[in-house]
Amino acid sequence: MKPYVSSPMPPVDIPAVDLPTFFFNRARQNQHSDRKEARPLFVDGTSLNGLSLTLRQMQVLCDQLASGFYHRMCLRPGDVIAVFMPNSIYYSAVVFAALMTGAACTLANPAYTARELAHQLEDSKAMLVITTAELYDTVSQVFDTPETRNNVLVIDSGEAANGLCSIFDILDKQTYPRFYFKDDAESTSTPAFIPYSSGTTGLPKGVVLSHRNIISNILQTEAIQKLSPAMNTERTSVAVLPMFHSFGLLFLCFLMPISAITTVVIPKFELPLFLRLVEEHRATEAMLVPPIIVALAKTFITDQYNLTSLKEVIVGAAPLDQDTITAIELKMPHLKILQGYGLSECSPAISLNPIGDRRTASVGCLLPNIDAMVLDETGRVLGPSESGELCFRGPNNMIGYLNNCKETRLTIDSHGFLHTGDIGYITSEQFVYVTDRKKELIKFNGFQVAPAELEGLLLQHPHVKDCAVIGVYDESRKTEVPRAFLVLKSPDKAEAVVKWLNERVAYYKRLRGGYAIVDAIPKSTSGKILRRMLK
Repeated sequence: MKPYVSSPMPPVDIPAVDLPTFFFNRARQNQHSDRKEARPLFVDGTSLNGLSLTLRQMQVLCDQLASGFYHRMCLRPGDVIAVFMPNSIYYSAVVFAALMTGAACTLANPAYTARELAHQLEDSKAMLVITTAELYDTVSQVFDTPETRNNVLVIDSGEAANGLCSIFDILDKQTYPRFYFKDDAESTSTPAFIPYSSGTTGLPKGVVLSHRNIISNILQTEAIQKLSPAMNTERTSVAVLPMFHSFGLLFLCFLMPISAITTVVIPKFELPLFLRLVEEHRATEAMLVPPIIVALAKTFITDQYNLTSLKEVIVGAAPLDQDTITAIELKMPHLKILQGYGLSECSPAISLNPIGDRRTASVGCLLPNIDAMVLDETGRVLGPSESGELCFRGPNNMIGYLNNCKETRLTIDSHGFLHTGDIGYITSEQFVYVTDRKKELIKFNGFQVAPAELEGLLLQHPHVKDCAVIGVYDESRKTEVPRAFLVLKSPDKAEAVVKWLNERVAYYKRLRGGYAIVDAIPKSTSGKILRRMLK
């Protein structure tokens, strides 16, 4: 008897091609052939003139931008570019153009400060940054020489570019050596994306995802979505998830356009704007995180809009409680909430609820081609519905952490199972339930907050002798928030220390959970912080 369970779904075949080739071939197959005019893949939800991008326009843009990357920016196979910008209709085009040259992309949070961005750019060795005119000052603090600043492009055009070099300035029609795989092994070993994740512990690490990892996860997720009843309408989504996040990247940049679903893009979430766009575009679906669902369930502003076109919402990045699902579906009976689960290291999706056979308390059924094990603290394999650490194996598992073999070996065992640090159980029907987290990571509205990063920064303050940071659950926000425990030289400096930290980190890392002044931080004999004692 094998010590693991496998997905009950038939396996999917994974082609050994590069991601842009797979994407454009698949998207062309799914275009509606009976339409006289092609529907756009992406629509700018904030544009007054209805700026949009069809599949044909996107392919032309990608080819010309890839040529510009090659001839004007000297981008070559093995190089890395950083994409540091909010959601845009051009986000997918930028990453596909880079991949077409053989380069990889590291995707950075546009909320990052210069200090946070510097770590990612230096660690990934990014030689080119794509950003916006608004964020250029942040990049210029990292790329701070004339030579490096020449390697910064903005996506703005015309006057909006503010005199900076734009991606539209380098578009080129020359032929260039389009990157293709020479053999099957290259599809498995060639990096496509390097998102950053804290894994189970420590500072953010580069997660190396191959072309095959991403293609696998597109096909795995697509297979379970095909179990949903077909919608008798053209499908539209409003994109509020950040595209740099693995959840947003998979659904908004790949799955939606491949499935001929028009995506209305907004740079950041604002509830009234989201509701207005759902009504205006008759949106049929959306990808959201739990705090947005909570807001929809509790606020009366939803009554001001016609949201009846919205049929399904996929929720990920953090668990959503059953009471909230019941409340939103009573309020909006035309809507079904589908929870999913994943992590950056798995490209990211592991499980998703099919709309016709969902379990509202579960994060879904195992996707095709995925094996799973649940282990107790001694490493013993547990049976159905027994709670322990969730471990998964599949073609969507990362190559490893960038330049970090030690952490890779700690995360992926000798049998290929990735140890998530999440606690839960799997039923005999292969539905996954997440109940707790073993890892130190704090999840604020789906964003990762590494305690070690905040602790390292706090220790730089002259009044901090020692510190620890943990996540505490905020009932009003329906999410975890960071809370600091401080050993101070002067207790009256606590407020100043917290203010000092909050000014140096992205908004989601701020100490919203407050602080406590303590005499000492509890630690093991080896010096490890005993976070459970603090909790």
